[in-house]
Amino acid sequence: MKYAIGAIIGIALFAWLFSVCSPAGKNKTGHEYMPDMYHAVSYEANLLTNYSWNHWDTESSFTKAALSQPRGKVAGTIARGYTGVYYTGEAALDVVRGKNAPNAIAAQVNGEVPFYYENTPEDRLRCEKEIPGNPFPITKAGLDRAKPLFDIYCGICHGEKGDGQGWLAANPDTKYPAQPKNLLMDDLLQAGDGRIYFAIMYGLNMMGGYSDKLSYEERWQVIHYIRSLQAKSKNLPYE
Repeated sequence: MKYAIGAIIGIALFAWLFSVCSPAGKNKTGHEYMPDMYHAVSYEANLLTNYSWNHWDTESSFTKAALSQPRGKVAGTIARGYTGVYYTGEAALDVVRGKNAPNAIAAQVNGEVPFYYENTPEDRLRCEKEIPGNPFPITKAGLDRAKPLFDIYCGICHGEKGDGQGWLAANPDTKYPAQPKNLLMDDLLQAGDGRIYFAIMYGLNMMGGYSDKLSYEERWQVIHYIRSLQAKSKNLPYE
């Protein structure tokens, strides 16, 4: 009897261990010996998950979506090696870039420039109205810099021509849930540059924001490049 009970316990233990290590199926991850070795219970940036063990925001006023977004800087601070200069002319920018000054240290013209608009429909319209034009001049060098940035961050959805036929939308093997915006449509041709800049900062609908990926000057150069694509679609010069 003693041996029979031991055998039953041994078989049950073996079956339990086997189930713990069961392989994953089509829609099942399988059993996990130590859950935190497969699903991280710690906070992970840029990852939105509903895994039940992720309880790090249960006492927070933030949603999981908000916590998965890039963190903002401390109020009133600028990252070391960067500057918050606003465009006041090429001469001022040359000083910031370390040109025409002995022993100058170059600094990046980046996104530390203040943006006094909240992510609301009202402020989106206000931004378009109050920022009608681009603070940077049109230059060949700027357009050359902007093209690869546009292709990397925008072209995947909006297409390299800006016609909304990017790889995610036009590829026959993909099932993208929404048609990306056609940047060549008349409503965007007539819109102020602030409308596009606002979308780069905060995103819109399925599109996320790119304020953490494009610097202040890069955003405006990309807008110049978008305008050049629009002009090209109308057989007009952009200069």
